[in-house]
Amino acid sequence: MRSYFINARATHWLLVVILFAVASYLPYLIFGAFPFATQVNLSEDKIENLVKELDLPNYYDLHIDQATEEDKLLEKQAFDSWEGGKCRFCHSLREDDRARMAPSLYRILGKPAAVGENFTYSQSLIEMRNNGLVWTPETIDAFISDPENYIPANRMRLEGIKDPETRQLIINYLIRESQ
Repeated sequence: MRSYFINARATHWLLVVILFAVASYLPYLIFGAFPFATQVNLSEDKIENLVKELDLPNYYDLHIDQATEEDKLLEKQAFDSWEGGKCRFCHSLREDDRARMAPSLYRILGKPAAVGENFTYSQSLIEMRNNGLVWTPETIDAFISDPENYIPANRMRLEGIKDPETRQLIINYLIRESQ
């Protein structure tokens, strides 16, 4: 009987260790989260230097708000829904939103890739930033249509959004909500 309890205790501890290991690995497996990696924080000066030679418009000033309430609702649903954007699950959008699994998308247009504060980016996204990737409506459209092929080895673990209308609704929502 004593050996049974010793073996049961060892089995229980082994089960606890296995469950802990699986629970620790699941966020990486599902979302690409790296809790112990170095975070990338660039100063505003360095971010400005990355885009100063580009003649980028202020995408938020260009957006003329002629959308109807129905259009606004469709945009919000595209951003929030699992079938369309899946974006809301990981990304925050407003300036005062809490931090989530992925970097904030607040005023992302016109910024270089991989410059969000307090977020650990993949090496491939950092290389794309160093090669001059700047988020514009066109680059966001290309990225969310097929994230894995647009930036191989990035940490966004979701399939792309195949419907171009849904992608455009999401981009419109990003612009509207970041003003």
